[in-house]
Amino acid sequence: MGRKINKEAVIQFFILISMACLLIYVMLSRKVNYYVHPRFYIGLWISIVILILFAISLISKIKKARHNVNSRHYLIFIIPLMAALIFPPAGVSGKDMNMAESSLSASTSEKQADENIDPESSTETATEESVVREDASKKYEQYEVAGVIVIGDDIFSDWFFDVYDHIDNFVGKKYQYLAQVYSMKDFKADQFLAGRHFMVCCAADLAGYGMVCESDIRSKLTDDEWITVTGTITAYQYNGYAVPMLTDVTITEAETPEVEYIYFNNY
Repeated sequence: MGRKINKEAVIQFFILISMACLLIYVMLSRKVNYYVHPRFYIGLWISIVILILFAISLISKIKKARHNVNSRHYLIFIIPLMAALIFPPAGVSGKDMNMAESSLSASTSEKQADENIDPESSTETATEESVVREDASKKYEQYEVAGVIVIGDDIFSDWFFDVYDHIDNFVGKKYQYLAQVYSMKDFKADQFLAGRHFMVCCAADLAGYGMVCESDIRSKLTDDEWITVTGTITAYQYNGYAVPMLTDVTITEAETPEVEYIYFNNY
């Protein structure tokens, strides 16, 4: 008579090892970048170690047979594991991309509504305050190369929202960055958004933001295409708001980066 085994312990062992292997795969392949912020990587590696230790602890139980084992309730773990294998991780589409809104403009509008302040006098006050405020563009001058300020992924989020909050500081300066192409229904034929997707914590809060660009080769570009865009910032009126726009644009093809998202580090 053959030796019986504990089928429930075998199933538990399989699930734990499968979860650990799946996490190891997404970590080593960098697919994890689609799901969580890099600041969680240490926690994920710790989770992998814990899963493996739990699996090892079950080995001794496998040889201890049990009767009337109901394995159906383990489907709740097996189904998502199978789904992860059938549907591989992939980045989001640029269809969710939009323009950012200046936090300064928003706060000014709220203050006007609350205090019933005349918009013109408020604008004058904001202008005076911007003169006193330190030039927000100066901290990026260290990245200038041959007259062009190159914005890498590590500083992209800070730069992008600084431009929206302090457009006047950046007007007339030339920048270069890696981006995806996206169209908007109310844009002119030569306009498009050049932007990236931003992550604060995980895929649930992922949001795409882009900067308006004008180029005579717009018709040759396709949505979601990766490009390196270089252009001079100007202030552009869009739906009653002043937003940054790149003009005198130069575009070159770019390969899809290993890490597609921009991660916030200052929170």
